[in-house]
Amino acid sequence: MSTASPSKSRPKEWTCARCEMTSRWTEGLGAEAPPNWVRENGLFYCLVCRRERAIDAAIERAGDVTTADRAKLRSSAVVDFELDRNPDRTEGEIAKAARASISAVRKARKDRPARPPVRR
Repeated sequence: MSTASPSKSRPKEWTCARCEMTSRWTEGLGAEAPPNWVRENGLFYCLVCRRERAIDAAIERAGDVTTADRAKLRSSAVVDFELDRNPDRTEGEIAKAARASISAVRKARKDRPARPPVRR
């Protein structure tokens, strides 16, 4: 008589290429990646690192700037990222996600051309 146990499914696992955080899903996540993660050039990035990469890109584009200007760039880069990520959210939701003021979000939304949302 065989005492074989039921087969256990292996959890899906993703590791962020930037921070190396690992996300595991045991109930068969049907998506290509965990919610709010993206895959770029075969690498996965978590939401926190996606925001940080947006900040890094904005600072790199700006070149040599003062510390105060870097702080402003960081804030506006996160607001822009959140607007790109899901432009249909309210100013309050975006402000909360970006840790910015509603007026900053409103201004950024007004000043930008219409763009399609980025991958969530």
